Order: sequence, then structure tokens, then C-alpha cells
Amino acid sequence: MIRLFLADIDGCLSEPYVPFDLDGFRQLRGWATRAETDDRYPRLGICSGRSYAYVEATSQALGLRAPALFESGGGRFDLPDARITWNPALTPDTEAALGACRAFLVEHVVPRSATVSFDYGKRSQAGIVSPVVGECETFLDEVEAFVAEQTVALHAYHTPYSIDVVPAGLTKVQALRWLAEADGLGLGELAFIGDTNGDAPAIEAAGLGFAPSNGVDAARGAADVVTEGAVLDGVIEAYRACLARNGAEE
Repeated sequence: MIRLFLADIDGCLSEPYVPFDLDGFRQLRGWATRAETDDRYPRLGICSGRSYAYVEATSQALGLRAPALFESGGGRFDLPDARITWNPALTPDTEAALGACRAFLVEHVVPRSATVSFDYGKRSQAGIVSPVVGECETFLDEVEAFVAEQTVALHAYHTPYSIDVVPAGLTKVQALRWLAEADGLGLGELAFIGDTNGDAPAIEAAGLGFAPSNGVDAARGAADVVTEGAVLDGVIEAYRACLARNGAEE
């Protein structure tokens, strides 16, 4: 039985810098509401590398009652209680190392491009973003070299629009384990859909792992199911597969 369905935002629930598909959101919102009274419907939550503010707004748009993990699980937001819980793996030493990475990005990367921006608003990650597909990746080698010099284990993940420096203990797969333990669930009761290399370990660890058709090779290779649909269509298809697994009808 799949009890909790978690979706990434960028590349899954929506695309960066593209308006939300409100019709698709309405479909998911209806399922999320149904899940609170029908346990055959998995509760709907989020697991995203996005900052708290963006994840909170997306949670409100979807009317979520289940947890929303932001900054790849650096923190957890529960909309019904308006409560933020920070991951205990976010230690003072980790925060200090992230501070050094932020300074490096702001001083040595961002000034070199008019379209690259520092990703403000994150506590448990440090990152850059660009609306130009693939631009951030051109800085990946030097970001990885700087990260390797830090005394705390960090990893630089990239998407077509971003680079995020993430502590080793604050990845999405660790976030799924943290959430499952906190809420009394087994990993086998979780489904997750993601589209990037940083999502792949979490996709593989979930009881039912999905990648949308637009996912990178690593995500699709880790998935139990690669959906025919892309982005939000893929999320809707994946949720329907969970309903079928649970013996529920729409």
C-alpha cells in the first residue's frame, strides 16, 4: 500500500519560469483532499530542492495536508499547522561550510554572467540559478573543486537551470528516510517522482519510484516506472498508478 506520494517541483509539478498548469493542479488538489478521508488514496506531498517560500506557496496552491520537504529535505513544512521543522543533520559545522560556498558563488561566479543569480532564501543549501538552459552547468567543475576543499562532506547537484551545493546528510534520499521515521511509515509505503540526477537515489529508495518522460537518464534508470507523460502529466499518471496499486478507483 502506498500511503504517501511525494513529487518534486521543477520538472515534475511544474517547469521553471513557466506558469503553473492550474487544471492539473486542480486534479491533484482533489486527490489530496480525498486522501484525508480515504486511505486507498495516498496523501500528496512535496520533496523539492526549492526554498521554503516557493514550496510553501506551491503547497497552498495544491491544498496539501501532507508534509512538504524543501531544500531537498533540509526542512519540512506542514501547511495545516504552518510549522517548519529543520532537519537535525543541519549542524553548525555544516552551516559554516555552506556559508563559505555562498561567499564563493556570490564573489566568484555570479559576477561573471548577467543571467546567473545567487539563489537567495536557502539555509541548508547554497546555489545559483539561470533562465538560460545549461548555463549553470558551465560553472560546475569549479564549484565542485571548491566544494571538495571543504571539511564537511558536500555535493554539487545540477539541473538545466541551477547548481545546488547540498550537504551529504541532507539529500532527498536522506529526507525520505527522515520523513518516514518521523511519520511512522516504511520506505515501501512511499512513492516519489523526480527528474534529475539528484533525485535518482530517492527514486530508487522509495517503495514505488517514478520519473517523468522528461527525466534525465539517471532518474529514468532508477525508476520502477517511467511515465509516458512529461512534467505534470507524468505526475498525474504516476499518482494514478499508485491508485491502481492500492486498489482504488477514481
